[in-house]
Amino acid sequence: MHNPFDQLAKKIGKEALNACGHTVVQYEISRDAQHADIPHDPDRARDRERARLGLLGRLAAALCLIEIYGHAPSGAEIRACLSRHFAHWEECERRARAQNRRRTQKGLPLLPLIEPRLWIIAATASTPMLRKLKVEAAPGWPVGVYFHGDELYRVGLIVVNELPRDRSTLHVRIMAAGPVLPGALADLAALPEDTHERAVAEQILVHLQHVIGKKPGRTPEEEEFIVSMQGTWKEAREQGRTEEAARAVLTVLRVRGIAVPESARERILAETDPARLERWHERAIVAASVAEAIDEPS
Repeated sequence: MHNPFDQLAKKIGKEALNACGHTVVQYEISRDAQHADIPHDPDRARDRERARLGLLGRLAAALCLIEIYGHAPSGAEIRACLSRHFAHWEECERRARAQNRRRTQKGLPLLPLIEPRLWIIAATASTPMLRKLKVEAAPGWPVGVYFHGDELYRVGLIVVNELPRDRSTLHVRIMAAGPVLPGALADLAALPEDTHERAVAEQILVHLQHVIGKKPGRTPEEEEFIVSMQGTWKEAREQGRTEEAARAVLTVLRVRGIAVPESARERILAETDPARLERWHERAIVAASVAEAIDEPS
């Protein structure tokens, strides 16, 4: 492991993809004992779980290798990815031929060869490298997703800092880490606590924060991660508590049959002072009107 963020990508990917197919990390490919970051073999019976993963689920909809870089990959790194991909492809063909020989002996119909795809997830990519690869934007895919070599190579490149910053790309942005990680952490923390994305990633990120926090010497990237986690998660927790307190005020008023005008509802939900929300909650229990509950004495 070159740095802790290598393991972050693999853990997030495995945790997310486990629900929709067979997933391993640091998979050894037989030729020259090469290792791929994440191979995934989708289970067709679990398409619903895969759909919850947004862009990551689309990448994993067919047999694939996923390689992750928190930086702009070099030519040597791209070539190494291609080498692993082609070795994996050959291995898949050998397994399929052996399986079909057994099926022929049993009089069973032959199975089609499933050709794997390689996905290279890179936090960034240089313009010269994109030109050299002659990648093409992928119709029907988000900005930042490219294909290389058509069906001859079956290679996709995801340039993460070009992706839309929305919920569908969140798993991929966290896995890429690098310069896109602080924004991805902020987007994750802004989601409700019961969302699938937080269930997949939050404990892994908190554990990584603990591991890096104990290191005597940290890289600038690790320092930035610690600061982002501390600030983002603290703000998210505080925001969650104030939202819960505001909704508690509205719940009391609703249960007591007190009508709440839209302007008052917006004012309650917009309040961020915990002490004030606590006062409003106490008053709402006995107040005869909304004004009596939330109007502050001059």
